[in-house]
Amino acid sequence: MGGRCTIKSAAFVVFFGPLLASFAAPGAPGEDRARVTVECSRASGLIAISIENHRKIGSVHMEMKDSSGRTVYVEEGKAYSDELVRRLDKGMFPKGEATITVVARDFSITQAFVIQ
Repeated sequence: MGGRCTIKSAAFVVFFGPLLASFAAPGAPGEDRARVTVECSRASGLIAISIENHRKIGSVHMEMKDSSGRTVYVEEGKAYSDELVRRLDKGMFPKGEATITVVARDFSITQAFVIQ
């Protein structure tokens, strides 16, 4: 599950209090069986990103953007199972609105969230 991680100079975003959100955009095959969940709590210093699919995820590309549309975090790699979890330090990113887009062979899901 190794991957290349690039943090761009623009700061990033976080979610409100305990926020648990998931969204799967309709369209591509398998999207109805894929889910991206973002969790962030004021009590925690971490942003938890969980990706679940109905089969092995394979190559995956994650990209986070701030409210201005600037890319603030990119990660590419492979997931050899049906689940991938990432935990990011909230201190690396500025407070505010953000989006994360996760693209794999079976799905492309964009999730909005706020870092407080």
